[in-house]
Amino acid sequence: MVFGKQIARSLLIMPDFPVSTPHPQRCWAEIDLAALRHNLTVVRSQIGPVSRIMAIVKADAYGHGLGGVLTTLAQEVDQFGVANVTEALDLRAVLPDAEILLLGATLPEERELVVRHGLMPAISTLEEARRFAEIGPVRVHLALDTGMGRMGFLPVEWAEALAEIRSLPNLTVVAVATHLPSADEDEPFTISQIADYEALMGIQSPSHLLNSAGIMNFPKHAAQWVRAGLMLYGVSPMAFFQPQLVPVMTLKSRVTLIRTLPAGHGVSYGRTFLTSRPTRVATISAGYADGYHRRLSNRGTEVLIRGHRCPLLGRVTMDQIMVDVTDGPAEIGDEVELFGRHILAGEIAQLADTTPWEILTSISKRVPRVFLNP
Repeated sequence: MVFGKQIARSLLIMPDFPVSTPHPQRCWAEIDLAALRHNLTVVRSQIGPVSRIMAIVKADAYGHGLGGVLTTLAQEVDQFGVANVTEALDLRAVLPDAEILLLGATLPEERELVVRHGLMPAISTLEEARRFAEIGPVRVHLALDTGMGRMGFLPVEWAEALAEIRSLPNLTVVAVATHLPSADEDEPFTISQIADYEALMGIQSPSHLLNSAGIMNFPKHAAQWVRAGLMLYGVSPMAFFQPQLVPVMTLKSRVTLIRTLPAGHGVSYGRTFLTSRPTRVATISAGYADGYHRRLSNRGTEVLIRGHRCPLLGRVTMDQIMVDVTDGPAEIGDEVELFGRHILAGEIAQLADTTPWEILTSISKRVPRVFLNP
């Protein structure tokens, strides 16, 4: 659990290391590490004292900035999960002793890197297992496909595959994992999936099957590990659980211009919105190049300025949006919450016809992450 060696020295080279300089002036993401710590306690309260936590930090910690998130979680979790070798090596540079699982399949040319850097691959086929055994020694997690269809051994081939893998030299099976594709949407299927998995597992290797939705809905099946991702960042895919979590990211921008437009005036590209009255319009310096989705255009989207929700007008452009501030106070330079504590990422996702995962991971690299409460 303790990976603390050289953390401070290593993080000095990370571009998203927490800093005390004033916030950026254009568009920035505030990352509240106190909220991250709170959400971790919620995970623990759900799963009890026995199960261990694997923190999922793929995609730059779901867009939150890997360095700051790792400093907060390094002493508090047992393993980390990332999508690929590149992400794993970025993590390894910060936490040399961390236990790191590669959640996705590895390419043949990556396997020597995996072994050399002590990473744990997820194995889905006998061919992968045999090739790693030739390179090894290596610790592996085995993936079992109980309904996701993305990777893993099928149940009909499981017993034979497991027997051969256990006979291979240089492979140590750390755990067997499966993934719940519908834990937030389809309870009957998920219950049957869990039952099938537990029947196949028997008394075999330690296991992990619960993602964030699984932790929320099926905590009694926590097994030896859980994989906490979205909920660590304070976002729930189910409305009933959201009050227990605190959003970690607040995407902010600023008002750069305010003008009054006459009735009948078009706003933004394509003139998809025409003012119906003299309208006080604020221009805000954020757009789809920052990760604020163009699909939010003309959907009833709002932003928060001085505690007031202000409607988005017309289409989101690359670098700017326009909002109606006729009925609320606003001045040039005011901070604007695009989403966060008051306008939840889940609300924005619904308006954009996507998921909270995409909303968070779409925030672009040109948006600085400013870490609070380290």
